[in-house]
Amino acid sequence: MRIVRYSTGNLDVHWGVLVEGKVAEIIGDILGEWSVGAVQANLNEVTLLAPCTPSKVVCVAINYAGIDGFSSKMREPLTFIKPGSSVVGPGTIVTNPFPDTRWWGEAELGVVMKRHAHKITESQVAEHVLGLTIGNDVTVENCDGRDHHLARSKGADGFCPIGPWIETDIPTQSLRIRAIQDGECIREGWSHEQFWSWSKVISQVSQWMTLNPYDVVLTGNVPDTVGMRYLDQGALFDAEISGIGVLSTTFVNR
Repeated sequence: MRIVRYSTGNLDVHWGVLVEGKVAEIIGDILGEWSVGAVQANLNEVTLLAPCTPSKVVCVAINYAGIDGFSSKMREPLTFIKPGSSVVGPGTIVTNPFPDTRWWGEAELGVVMKRHAHKITESQVAEHVLGLTIGNDVTVENCDGRDHHLARSKGADGFCPIGPWIETDIPTQSLRIRAIQDGECIREGWSHEQFWSWSKVISQVSQWMTLNPYDVVLTGNVPDTVGMRYLDQGALFDAEISGIGVLSTTFVNR
């Protein structure tokens, strides 16, 4: 089942599910008991929003062999946080607040939390997860040559597109993750190639930080296939994950 948040041209925000290309209403509590109601509109007649509103986005860095800094001797996931204010939905035009600084996109598998997770085991993770989504960990080079995992380079408004929906039927097979910039695949990887699986990441993070309902965990950037590519003015960036869909974002300098 694919859960969406959408608007119909006014300020109202609705929860729905996709049913054969149409949006049907959700009856009940999306975090508890709910059912599928009547069809409300065709998908192309609504505006898709970010599929959830997380209090924070927890991101994993260096989770694939081939990424700079990777070591098989890592003892725990390398994590950082993007604020909820950085989250935007599919189709958003994202502006670089530092237009003289190079920036780039990162296509990543995202996990959306359903319940508060505090000190849970890996075997308990599945019952705490609502579903999977797609994220784009937008990054700009930091000033003075400092590490790019700082708030300035990762946490600006719009620097975390997610969507286009939440897939609640979690696939058992490995998922192909691709970053396609202006029609060219620039990064590619498979979810089974992650050094830290998302269940391990969530369990380990929950030992020292509570994850809240609707929080999102991004599981790491996939290796590049053509060398480092920065975002040009007006670049179209598609984050594509098999079994989930495509998250499209346009990037412009101020």
